[in-house]
Amino acid sequence: MKIPKMTAQTFAKYLFSIFFAFAIVVGFSVAALADDPPAEEPKIEFPFEDEALLGFFDANRELSALQRETQEQLNETIVQHGLSPERFTQIANAARIGALDSGAFPAEEIEAFNTVAPKVTEIQRNMQGMMQAVMAEKGLTSQLYQEILNEFRSNQDLQAYVQDLARERAMEAAREERRRQREEEANAEEEEGN
Repeated sequence: MKIPKMTAQTFAKYLFSIFFAFAIVVGFSVAALADDPPAEEPKIEFPFEDEALLGFFDANRELSALQRETQEQLNETIVQHGLSPERFTQIANAARIGALDSGAFPAEEIEAFNTVAPKVTEIQRNMQGMMQAVMAEKGLTSQLYQEILNEFRSNQDLQAYVQDLARERAMEAAREERRRQREEEANAEEEEGN
């Protein structure tokens, strides 16, 4: 049996057919992979329960408002006693380090400071008590609130997750409210029909 001689043209056809077959196999493999749905991104786990995160979200909103109100009350009280909030802070810092008698402050300002400082302390104590009550109402301890706050400040994934939880809860509440309204309307129509 005689083996046919392979010419350059025959070799090129042979090589082209192998390449063509390879391209078809690879093409079908890639197409099959492209039809597969993309793998889901792994769910990020957080060291806090959803309920605690929602409690944190609610408490944080209330505490922010409480802090603004308290700061306004402190400023008004300080101003009513003849000091600016900045001057009060300067005198308080001097008193803290024992430099109140250095002659840097007039006697009237020291007297005003001594009168208003206990009132400022009382306002701050009241605020602390209200903050504790808000956190307890939301099912949080001070320690848990602080842990979540520290993580929340530095973790954008946690921030997005908490916002999604709050949004989902708000949508669920809106759906529940619409359902309740439809029931009331149906009951009212039923009573009118009787």
